[in-house]
Amino acid sequence: MRGFAVMVMVIGHSVDSVLSAEARTTDFFGIYDFIRGFTAPLFLFVAGFSFLVATEKRWNEYQSFTHPLRKRLRKMLLLLVIGYALHFPFFSLNKVLHETTPEGYQQLFQVDVLHCFAVSFLILQFLVFLSPTVKSFLRLLLGLTAGMVLATPLVWNVDFSALLSPLVGPYFNQNQLSMFPLFPFAAFMFGGVFGGHLYLKARRTGSEVRYFKGLALAGLLAIVIGIVADLHPLQVYPPHDFWKTSPNFYLIRLGVVLGITASFYFARRLPKQLRSQLVVLGGSSLMVYVLHLVLVYGSAANSGLGQMLGQSLPFAVAFATGIGVLLLMIVTVYAWRYVSREYSSSLRMTQYAFVSLLLFLFMTNPY
Repeated sequence: MRGFAVMVMVIGHSVDSVLSAEARTTDFFGIYDFIRGFTAPLFLFVAGFSFLVATEKRWNEYQSFTHPLRKRLRKMLLLLVIGYALHFPFFSLNKVLHETTPEGYQQLFQVDVLHCFAVSFLILQFLVFLSPTVKSFLRLLLGLTAGMVLATPLVWNVDFSALLSPLVGPYFNQNQLSMFPLFPFAAFMFGGVFGGHLYLKARRTGSEVRYFKGLALAGLLAIVIGIVADLHPLQVYPPHDFWKTSPNFYLIRLGVVLGITASFYFARRLPKQLRSQLVVLGGSSLMVYVLHLVLVYGSAANSGLGQMLGQSLPFAVAFATGIGVLLLMIVTVYAWRYVSREYSSSLRMTQYAFVSLLLFLFMTNPY
């Protein structure tokens, strides 16, 4: 399922970076863009599902500063570092400190899916610290999830730039530059936690098939409730963006994610070659995420396809470009796996040398 989300993500970002303005006005693009909007909820739901499965099995270890917890926290902090590094306006510390405009700082501090993923994960871990048992953890999380979903339309009407630092404000809404604020996207990860807990219960009793059938039914029910509630004439919120903040649309999106999750269980007998590709991509999602963003959107150190080609291509050509980028990512992942397996020591030294070189250039580059 994560591998499927990676495929949709790579193609979607690639198309977005080069697709012409004219093609974006068509009804077909509207449908495509709507479908693409489920990529981040899929990623976050799977992450929450995995968090619970990994944590519940070793609950006591994650309630104190053991080696597994320190390793987990380092990974989350690394995600935050990578997330901010991808948005540096210049490949020069001197220039970042002295020549960055207010717009440049907005770009640097924007919240994308990596930031949302890492901070949501840290929130979950903090709740684990507070909870003596899994049940108490789930009760706390249920309250937090419901509160975040229901508060999202109100939170998005608050200008946090006047209340919080520009580093913190983007985590709440899109009044500052932010693609994936915690409200409501963290709630998709939290939803995955409940899905993971119920899955473990079903697995222990040998009722996995019934669980996934129930998941599909719950997804359909969530979609129906979301649609019916939105059509109801009684409105409890002030004017808000239905497609971004409505609790009803959250239910609809969550319902679709639940349905997709169930479908992947019942489609687990996919052809072996396709299944292996998806598993490999899913296991290398962070590397693919970083590489394809640098390739299609560029970074402070390089120009991407978007800068080189501009948003000028018709949909068919842009989609073919996305397929090409995806194939390149698959080849890169397999090459990385081969080198990691056959030359692990040399690869680790090369990694350290490459990262050290980048840091040296960033720290010393005057322009």
